[in-house]
Amino acid sequence: MTDSPVVPNRTPLSETQFRANWLVALARLCRAHGDDQVALWLGVSERHLRNLKSGQSLPSADKIWNLLAYDASAHDELDAAFGVKNVDEAAVCTTDPLTLDMISVAQEVAEHECPTSHGGSKTTDHELRQKDEPRLRRVHGIIGGWLHRLDAMRGVVTLPIHRPSPTKAERN
Repeated sequence: MTDSPVVPNRTPLSETQFRANWLVALARLCRAHGDDQVALWLGVSERHLRNLKSGQSLPSADKIWNLLAYDASAHDELDAAFGVKNVDEAAVCTTDPLTLDMISVAQEVAEHECPTSHGGSKTTDHELRQKDEPRLRRVHGIIGGWLHRLDAMRGVVTLPIHRPSPTKAERN
């Protein structure tokens, strides 16, 4: 079995590499927000900002870090040099509806089957009633379809589940 670390090994940047990436980020921020605004965020004069943009000096680490409070993309070029992206801790990095449904269901399972939840490690009826049933059914339909296909590939015969026909009121 191969070693597969959760966080890949990264090579540190040299000061020259850091400065090059920082200058690209700074130029982009100044284009997007204006020199006066970026200077205000960094707590420097516009003259000092010109020195920063020329690469003659670097702001302190806290000033660079705190740019994230004003622009969430402030470190994109620095992050890209390490092959990472800085996103909000609650961000889901997909727009695929099925993936979002599956992530939501997984989150609910983690919350409701946590030993410290209301029913301990079992999902209570109350917790079950609070779930988004159409979402659960979409996820179930997809996963059930995959399992059915796997069974068919293996030659496993499965009996269909009897579902009563919807009443006239349910169809309307």
